[in-house]
Amino acid sequence: MEGGAYGAGKAGGAFDPYTLVRQPHTILRVVSWLFSIVVFGSIVNEGYLNSASEGEEFCIYNRNPNACSYGVAVGVLAFLTCLLYLALDVYFPQISSVKDRKKAVLSDIGVSAWEMRS
Repeated sequence: MEGGAYGAGKAGGAFDPYTLVRQPHTILRVVSWLFSIVVFGSIVNEGYLNSASEGEEFCIYNRNPNACSYGVAVGVLAFLTCLLYLALDVYFPQISSVKDRKKAVLSDIGVSAWEMRS
């Protein structure tokens, strides 16, 4: 097992895309990114309907526009969060400061905990 706090033993190494793609958290981030696109796209494309009797479009989720807005917001935030942490995964091996690595790891844990709470 390689030593070092927050992977500091590997700090300053060259970027290796093969190692990055094989890491489980990177695979899960890519899958989450794809699911966020599906959530956002399905609500934007099929979440609103036009009724022949009514002149306005309405949200199919209990005719509540806030429900569709919430789904769109969750999809967009998930998309942006996944992109942010995928970029951090790429940049993480070049971070040599243990304090900066600690901040990156704790922010990832904090955001994951907040997403699990929602």
